[in-house]
Amino acid sequence: MKQNSIMLTENHKRSLSSTLIVVEQMLVDMKNLMVVPSQTYCLELNKDISFAIVEQNLKVIEDALAQIYLLQDKYNTDKSFLSLQRVVNAKKSKIWETLHNTKSTRIKGFGEFPQKDVKEYDNDIDKLIAIAEKIKIK
Repeated sequence: MKQNSIMLTENHKRSLSSTLIVVEQMLVDMKNLMVVPSQTYCLELNKDISFAIVEQNLKVIEDALAQIYLLQDKYNTDKSFLSLQRVVNAKKSKIWETLHNTKSTRIKGFGEFPQKDVKEYDNDIDKLIAIAEKIKIK
């Protein structure tokens, strides 16, 4: 379905491609927030948008995704490939970093942590770190 292609320099093509990837991912995330029930324990999404508005937004999102496809085709930006292993490893590292930074010795900026609870609190955080470290990619 090649339309009137426009040849961009490689640098411009990379920039456009990166932008399209980010926008596409945000649109897909938005769509998922509207249609997939929340399955989290710590955060509940208040679905304060009416069904009619959700339906309208889903149509707009589909239009935007179709436009992204047309732009990708028109400007000949190649599909990028992402390693699931790398994504999982990056997220696993970020989980470790976030949990490590919430240990009692690291959150003193929020006030002195109650000394009687330090051991239990840090052990609870360590348990979650240990569980997260079990996430495998191979």
